[in-house]
Amino acid sequence: MTTTNIMKYPSISLHVLGCGSIGLLYASAIHKTYYKQSLNDNNQPPVTLLMRSHHKPRLIQQDTTNDWVAPISIQRGTSTIRCDIPVQIIGDNKSDTCSDNNNSPINCVLLCTKANDAVAAIESIWHRLNQSPSGSKIIILSNGALAIRDCIYKHFGKQHGVELVLGTTTHGAHTTISNVSDQSSKSYNITHAGDGSTYCTDEDFIHVCQSVGYDSAVQSELQMNIILWKKLAVNCVINPLTAIHNVKNGELIETKHQGQDITVITKSILEEISQVAILEMAELIENEISNEEDDDSPTETMLSLLSVSSFEAFVFKVMADTSQNISSMLQDVRANRVTEVQFLNGYVVSLGKDKHGIDCPVNEKMVRLVENLKS
Repeated sequence: MTTTNIMKYPSISLHVLGCGSIGLLYASAIHKTYYKQSLNDNNQPPVTLLMRSHHKPRLIQQDTTNDWVAPISIQRGTSTIRCDIPVQIIGDNKSDTCSDNNNSPINCVLLCTKANDAVAAIESIWHRLNQSPSGSKIIILSNGALAIRDCIYKHFGKQHGVELVLGTTTHGAHTTISNVSDQSSKSYNITHAGDGSTYCTDEDFIHVCQSVGYDSAVQSELQMNIILWKKLAVNCVINPLTAIHNVKNGELIETKHQGQDITVITKSILEEISQVAILEMAELIENEISNEEDDDSPTETMLSLLSVSSFEAFVFKVMADTSQNISSMLQDVRANRVTEVQFLNGYVVSLGKDKHGIDCPVNEKMVRLVENLKS
């Protein structure tokens, strides 16, 4: 009989910043797997949610302490996972001295915020990072991870004790808002709509994801960047076009954009992205070549993944596979929220112009069209 050894949770506890559907999905899976073991090992919760004070009406305060917990309910098919996850209340800005604010060091934070909120969110906990000899990790799992990474570096500089780690997920999840006035229905209700994969350059985080049952794989820096460029290509096509035309992902296939077949505008968007991506990846690819020891090089194959044809095939596959999905950008437009278009198409435009000296007029037009949708 084969026995499975459950990996001990790393000594560094994980904090989750950004308590939307993806953040709570990962937090619940980790909490469910490691909670009892963690209490036995070091009396620390394996995962802690970082929330602002406006969440308090939905939280539960422990009777004997000032500690808060968030009641989470994850629905997956016919099964439901329920758990109470510890919460630390963070200030709304770096000078906030909220009495509930916990100033203990944060060694590893999983960033799952909206791209627009990432820098402000990190700023609110910056004083708690880099307080241990081993330093701190920020694992970026948010949409627009490449742009977020660059924005954090631009805002804070490259800090010796804070490591930015790239990751991505293809899990599908969405939030159902409960009636906060009803004490029995205060929980954060998440539907795990589709199993996906987790990719990250951090081996410890991937081991944790694997141990909770998620399909996960460690990637090299080059592999991770290519994955994120492919994801960016998808988001730069599907998100703005579904928002502009107010359609589900799959309906794009039959949609005309300014009188032209959707394949025409898709190719135009991707031609610019491919050009910028190849320029941006040149140094990583060169380093990969210099480290190769044989002639059976995967580098050319990996470079081909950044081609227009490769991007096109991937975009239309995702369009078909997620045909009933309503893109996050369309949801933002319908709710009159700020979209992430500046971290998607806008990121391609700024990289092309500011770093590589090339114009990306089609992606620039996508940004204008989306921003003109605001009411």
